[in-house]
Amino acid sequence: MAAPRSPTRARERERSHAPAAGSDQVHSWTLATSQALDTVWRMAKGFVMLAVSFLMAAVCYFRRLHLYSGHKLKWWIGYLQRKFKRNLSVEAEVDLLSYCAREWKGETPRTKLMRKAYEELFWRHHIKCVRQVKRDNYDALRSVLFQIFSQGISFPSWMKEKDIVKLPEKLLFSQGCNWIQQYSFGPEKYTGSNVFGKLRKCVELLKTQWTEFNGIRDYHKRGSMCNTLFSDAILEYKLYEALKFIMLYQVTEVYEQMKTKKIDMFILGYSLEVKIKVFRLFKFNSRDFEVCYPEEPLRDWPEISLLTENDRHYHIPVF
Repeated sequence: MAAPRSPTRARERERSHAPAAGSDQVHSWTLATSQALDTVWRMAKGFVMLAVSFLMAAVCYFRRLHLYSGHKLKWWIGYLQRKFKRNLSVEAEVDLLSYCAREWKGETPRTKLMRKAYEELFWRHHIKCVRQVKRDNYDALRSVLFQIFSQGISFPSWMKEKDIVKLPEKLLFSQGCNWIQQYSFGPEKYTGSNVFGKLRKCVELLKTQWTEFNGIRDYHKRGSMCNTLFSDAILEYKLYEALKFIMLYQVTEVYEQMKTKKIDMFILGYSLEVKIKVFRLFKFNSRDFEVCYPEEPLRDWPEISLLTENDRHYHIPVF
């Protein structure tokens, strides 16, 4: 028969097991806490990485969107500027010597000659500014007509005496000029039976516009109207076709009087009854530097001034 346990020894055994149980409990809580923290960290890390990835994707998207929007905006701005900007064929006045310095740089003989010619215009002829004129086959007509309209110069006397709208038929039926049926309108080489109708509309437009400008006494208002007219290419070219036809008409009238090598300028001046003074800069220091068409006007005609660097393109000097 077993001897009963001593109470003292039982209490000692319980005390020896108590710290071990507490240590196990602390270890369990530590392990659980560590696992929880590890899980939370992994979740937080995953969330942060996801957020960073999303943010980078968003930045890339908005960057591409910004580049695309900027490209489209630039295109639309250019389109609207081209559509609504006044495309003036006669530009605003610029300082003569500044224009010369910009256009004629370098030290070649021709460059030096042109700079001296511009200085001559500035100091001796008192030309302070220049209006650049669009370079095409009509720039001489454009330069002259712009000044006629902006200065309010009146009709030539012969235009007051004749109905210029009826001149196309007169050339054909009264003077037998069959070539009028082959008249070409710029790039349009053949018009056919409609040539008389188109010419009449062009000449009538010239007559209407000239009458309107001549009736305006306010110089600034004429200038504003010129800017409007000379930014409308369709109206412009109709006016130039009318001038071309009037010059051809005058050829048939005054052919015997054409004794100059610049026949086109002579005809233009004679047709519009203006004296066209041309400063030919490439002829500086020669007798042909300053020439007039016609050389001796039949009457006291208004004077128009042009300047050219090559006898092909013309600009408008401003005194």
